[in-house]
Amino acid sequence: MNGAGMDGDALPEESSPRANQADPERSSYKAGPERSSYQPCEPEASGLDVNRMIDLERSQIGHEIHDALLPLIFAASANLSSLNVDAIAQADAKAATQIRHAQDFLRDALQYGRQMLTQIYPPELERWPFVAAIKDAAERICESQCELIWHFAEDSPVCDSSWDRDQAAATYRIIIEAIRNALRHGNASCIAVRCHHDHLVIVDDGDGFDPASVPSGHFGIRSMKGRAALVGYRLTVESASGGPTTVRVSFS
Repeated sequence: MNGAGMDGDALPEESSPRANQADPERSSYKAGPERSSYQPCEPEASGLDVNRMIDLERSQIGHEIHDALLPLIFAASANLSSLNVDAIAQADAKAATQIRHAQDFLRDALQYGRQMLTQIYPPELERWPFVAAIKDAAERICESQCELIWHFAEDSPVCDSSWDRDQAAATYRIIIEAIRNALRHGNASCIAVRCHHDHLVIVDDGDGFDPASVPSGHFGIRSMKGRAALVGYRLTVESASGGPTTVRVSFS
């Protein structure tokens, strides 16, 4: 057989037995990860740490609203109030109507701004007892729009001066959010807050709703449940069309 025939019968290099044998030098090498300079990682913040940072941000926003935004709204309202709208109406009735509407809008903005401050500021739990702090905040939110009924059992943690600060802050926020929801979405005329040894209950006589069909853009219930879970509590909501609505927080 000539050389050409031998070449024709030769196995292709990639399928020859020798080609299939592992090269010890190659097989012992494994590509490692790319080297990079060492950068120490910051420890991940816990949920409670994040909550405290959020409260700090809320406080800063609250100061800006109180010191900058509300004074501007008040000044605009005062300037409009100084106008003789009745005299303007004699010359231009439409302009007078627009001024009165602007005055109404500014009054509403001031009222809403004050309510926002109550909800934004972290609770004054270092300086005030829990009961005094929550009653003061709730009454400022309601502003005579509804009746508030309070009950604090003597053995409830809310009456304990050594109550865990994170649990107290979470409970404070939950009560405030429940009251706000009852007023804004339920048109409640009466809200009762009852704090017992192992749970608290917030009941309002508002319009009620179907908890299974809450719009995706409403985060009130989700926020309350999240705050409760962070401190080991459990929150449930019971309601139906026509009311009442009951928010229950189990402390254990």
